[in-house]
Order: sequence, then C-alpha cells, then structure tokens
Amino acid sequence: MKKVNVVLGFFFKSKKVVANLHPKLEKLEKEVQAIDAMDNKVEAIVRLFQVLSSLHDEDGFNQEITLLSKYASRKMRNKINALQILQMHVRNAGRCEYGMNRTKKGEAVTPDKVYLGDIYGLWTKTADYWLSEKTRLEKELRLDLSKNPEKPVSTWYLINDCQCGTFVNSHTKGILEQVAQFKAA
Repeated sequence: MKKVNVVLGFFFKSKKVVANLHPKLEKLEKEVQAIDAMDNKVEAIVRLFQVLSSLHDEDGFNQEITLLSKYASRKMRNKINALQILQMHVRNAGRCEYGMNRTKKGEAVTPDKVYLGDIYGLWTKTADYWLSEKTRLEKELRLDLSKNPEKPVSTWYLINDCQCGTFVNSHTKGILEQVAQFKAA
C-alpha cells in the first residue's frame, strides 16, 4: 500500500510541476513569437538576449527538469526532453563575458552591451553602433562578398541578416518547436 501512495504522490507532484510550467512557457512563447516577427534582427537579437537572460538568471528550467526526472514516466520523458533542449537555448543565448551578450547576472541587457561583428572582416562593435549606422551601412556595398556583381550585399545585410538573423532564427524556431513539443507530450 505504501508503494502505491508513493507512486500516486509522484504522479500528483509531476502534474503540479507541469501545471506551474504552463504560464512560464506561454509567456516565453509569446515573447519569442514577437521577436521572430521583428524585421530588424539587430533589435531582435537584443530583445532575445533580454528575454533569455532573465530565464538564465533564474537557472532556466533546471529545477523543473530535476523534479520531473524523479517522476519520469514515458509521457513525462518527452516533456523533460523538450525542457532540456529549451535549457540549451537559454544557456547558449544567455550571458557570456566574452560573447555577444556581455552582461552579468541581474544586469539589464541593452544595445550598448550586445556585441556584434567579427564576421566577414567587420570589427566587433555594439548593437548601438550598428543601429545608429544602419542608413550608411545599407549603402556600404561589399562587392568582395557578392556572388552576383549586379546584386552586391551591404554591410548592414551582413550584420542584420547573416549574423543576427541566423542567430535569432535558430533560437526562436528552436524554442517555439520545443514549447510545442512540451505541450503535445
């Protein structure tokens, strides 16, 4: 009888953990959808760092992963896997002293603390710099990188689309996919 009570206790605790996760995941999903829809990917990367840094500061989903792992049924295993992948997105786009998001725990992520560049021979500068120079950078063409000389790429394209767009898309698509996986499991 005691074994049945323990199993039932695990079942109800896992249900409570999952129920408590829903508002957190709903909020994350809405914020990420808004980021995904942004045309200016330099602004989008700053916003993504703002959203994920606050999760990073709260240790992401580690607590929930640990709790749910104790009650791991087959159905719960799929939810845990989705949370583990979400946790990787939080960690990979979180704060890093030498990365793009150079903020410390609890510090506000602002465009002057996000560093972009170091691609295609471009110097590393703050997102603030790239945003303030957008008009000029759209006109600054890079013939050396264009496959079609009639359609040269701009420096803005390299920062906005190639660097920021690729980074933002990989994280937003991945996060939205895992939130959907969690809900479906």
